[in-house]
Order: sequence, then C-alpha cells, then structure tokens
Amino acid sequence: MIDRIKRLEALFLEEINTLITRMTANGNLGGIVTITAVRVGKDLTTAKVYFSVFGGPEDRKKTQEALALLRKEIGAHLRGRLHLKRIPSFTFEYDDTPEKTARVESIFQLIDKEKKDAH
Repeated sequence: MIDRIKRLEALFLEEINTLITRMTANGNLGGIVTITAVRVGKDLTTAKVYFSVFGGPEDRKKTQEALALLRKEIGAHLRGRLHLKRIPSFTFEYDDTPEKTARVESIFQLIDKEKKDAH
C-alpha cells in the first residue's frame, strides 16, 4: 500500500504542477507557483498539496486564496484525466522550506565570511 501511495503522490505532484503552471501563465495566480510536495492520506480520501510562491506576501496570499477556490476544479480535472477510482480531496498549504533554506544558507555564508576576515 505504501508503494501505491508514493506512486499516487508522484503522479499528483506532476499533474498538479502542470495544471498550476498553465494557470500561472494565464495570470490566475499570484507570483510564480511551484508545487513542492503532495502527501496522500493512508485512506486515499485526502491529500495535502504543498506549494511555494516566488513573490511577496501579497502574492502568497492571493495564491492561497485562489488555490482554495480552485481545489474542486483541480480535482475534477484530475478525475477526468487520470481515470482513477477515487481522487482525494485536496487541501493546499504553503511550504516555507525554500525561505528557511535561504535563511540558513545566508547564515552559513555570514559565518564563512567572518572566518575569512578573522584570518
């Protein structure tokens, strides 16, 4: 069952990323949106879709609201495209991992610079 869930997560990640890329190109979402992960529940009825936005806080807010409104449309699109017995109910959550990674990286760069300045 775990292998099936992993395959579904990868499939949903690819399909939703493609759909979101088209929506972003049409101007329906704020900023540049990337789907970073999909986590399907063990019972296959729910899935959390994690996204990041390249843009400011307003872009993030606009994107969060748009995705919440479009979640049923996204599910319907996947239902017609994937021919699966059941498509989970999607919820969208902001993924701040890229921001955290950038912050940690800048701290390491600062430490490295201080070490070089000390020598």
